[in-house]
Amino acid sequence: MKRKLMLLLCAVCVAALAGGCGTGKENNASGKENTEDVSGSEGKKETIQYNSDDYVELGEYKGLEVSLGSYEVTQDDVKREIEAALLSYPVYEDTDKDTVEDGDFVNIDYEGVKDGVAFNGGTAQDSVLEIGSNSFIDGFEDGLIGVKVGEKVDLNLTFPENYQNQELAGQAVVFHVTVNKIVNKSDMTYDKMDDAFVAANMSSQGYNTVDEFKKGVREQLEASNETTKKQETEAAVMLKLKEACKVKGLPEGLLDQKIEEYMGRFNTNLENYGMKLEDYLSTSGMTEEEFNVQAKELVTDSLEGQLIIESIAKKENITIDEKEFEEYKKKVVEDYGYGSEEALLEQHGEEYVRNVFLNEKVMGMLVENAKITYNAEFQGKEGAGEEGNGDAQEGASEQGADDTGKETSEE
Repeated sequence: MKRKLMLLLCAVCVAALAGGCGTGKENNASGKENTEDVSGSEGKKETIQYNSDDYVELGEYKGLEVSLGSYEVTQDDVKREIEAALLSYPVYEDTDKDTVEDGDFVNIDYEGVKDGVAFNGGTAQDSVLEIGSNSFIDGFEDGLIGVKVGEKVDLNLTFPENYQNQELAGQAVVFHVTVNKIVNKSDMTYDKMDDAFVAANMSSQGYNTVDEFKKGVREQLEASNETTKKQETEAAVMLKLKEACKVKGLPEGLLDQKIEEYMGRFNTNLENYGMKLEDYLSTSGMTEEEFNVQAKELVTDSLEGQLIIESIAKKENITIDEKEFEEYKKKVVEDYGYGSEEALLEQHGEEYVRNVFLNEKVMGMLVENAKITYNAEFQGKEGAGEEGNGDAQEGASEQGADDTGKETSEE
């Protein structure tokens, strides 16, 4: 999970740069592109004007030949996805055992109270707990060892001083617990799954039969693969584009400005996850010097691609009229959950959004004119399938911490 987070942060920050370089206003009489920080987070920076044609030698950018893997969803893909999801929905069978021992799975009802009042997150019915799993706070599981089925016990416990809920941290509480039964745990399998199991466990996701579940998983995988196909196709076309075109240098000061913007966005993204740069470096196993070298390489690569895109846009006379720009903004707001167009522009700035749109138009033209082959011998399918499966599995198994002292699940 943490590894995916780091990759996501890098991707978001680099992708943000793609629209940060000026692709040229149609009304710019000088014919020069310009760039400035339009993120809305740090204020305006010094404008850097340049002509992309001074830095780019365009080659044959139409008819680029690209080979990628297959993105077709197979029955085996669906089966693997379902099998991964089923791990989060174990099956419990009743036993005749009547006394709780270490290692047992027990079905319990419990209510946690503080000063005689039940607290939020401390109550549940028919909850299954593995004794010895240390899922609950110290003393809870040990306090159930030796308890008989049907017996009720009061557990006088104290939450840890560093407990995540500050209202309960270090506080004395009482858990009223009833042991309903002792059960055996087993994993549901793809072949044994039936309509009753799906209805009992997947109805909240809109599935009530096995066929509905399989169909839904297939549709999710197809949507995920289609998104991955588009992203990887554009990335592959960009690689070929950089082979066909030559970037002779970067406008003076532009790289430093974009590295500063990159770092600003990177740190903001880290803060959104409650992290700092030193946390990232520790998790990724990099030194700050190595990170800075990597950041410079990423930003340089992004800027070189951007300069090529700008030159192609001018040569092909690809522009944006106001009507299509209005439609594009509406689509971005809808697709990415912005509250309004105003919120979108407040965060990124109009020129930034306009540049991103122009970039997409140019890339669309390049992909349309490229010679693309999708072949299962390549790695595209495997990459898409692995990432899609991982996201779905995390979604199926993700758990939040409640106030019984359970730990948050994290891969």
